[in-house]
Amino acid sequence: MNSAKNFAGQFALVTGAATGIGEASARELARRGARVGVMDINAEGAARVASAIAAEGGDAMPCVVDLMSWEATQHAVAAAHVSAGRLDVVVHSAGGFPQYVNLIDCPVDAWDAVVNSNLRSMFYLLKAAAPLMMAAKYGRFVTLSSMAARSGVNPNPPHYTAAKGGILALTRQAALDLGKHGITVNAVAPANVLTPRTLNIRSPERIVHIEKTTPLGRLAKPEEIAAAVVFLASPEASYITGVTLDANGGATMV
Repeated sequence: MNSAKNFAGQFALVTGAATGIGEASARELARRGARVGVMDINAEGAARVASAIAAEGGDAMPCVVDLMSWEATQHAVAAAHVSAGRLDVVVHSAGGFPQYVNLIDCPVDAWDAVVNSNLRSMFYLLKAAAPLMMAAKYGRFVTLSSMAARSGVNPNPPHYTAAKGGILALTRQAALDLGKHGITVNAVAPANVLTPRTLNIRSPERIVHIEKTTPLGRLAKPEEIAAAVVFLASPEASYITGVTLDANGGATMV
């Protein structure tokens, strides 16, 4: 198979696709022949990315949804499925955290927002998408975890670390439950990625420290993480499920 168009005829939903890793993943899937649902709560950003994909000759549609709502998520996934006539791939890139905070200083009322935006949203997406994939006897679900879930060496917010660790466990459980239906479920765990959000919440000194302590000596480009995502979403990854692919420049080696 020509990997340049190995998603031809498929439909992929990508969350958090208005920026960063999600945007890079949506663009790469489109370049490889997939029709892409650019899913984000940011309507302007989703429309921008969908238009950019179309300008490159790809096929994309914006899908605006609040992933904190089960009803909204279920409706958006079902509507995208009806529009495309199928659902082959879901990439869950939405999530993150607003600022660094340690365990003691983490506000109690901040916990739910970060855990829910990263972990509960994955559960909602799985619950909405899996029955559609089961009916087709095919599916690829790829979610974004983090090096924060794999290493206790670097400082990370406790709610984010807990959520990303939960994603690894839910990835394995979903892979176990859905494998018999021809559906694979995998995760990618990046380290620090060169996105506007990364630069906004990390000091210049922190960036220098990251570069010095990473064997490859730099932060990742969004496109490099997208390459790992797209591989796990591809037909070529048909016998890979329940795994976490570390894409961190060697910052964590397990």
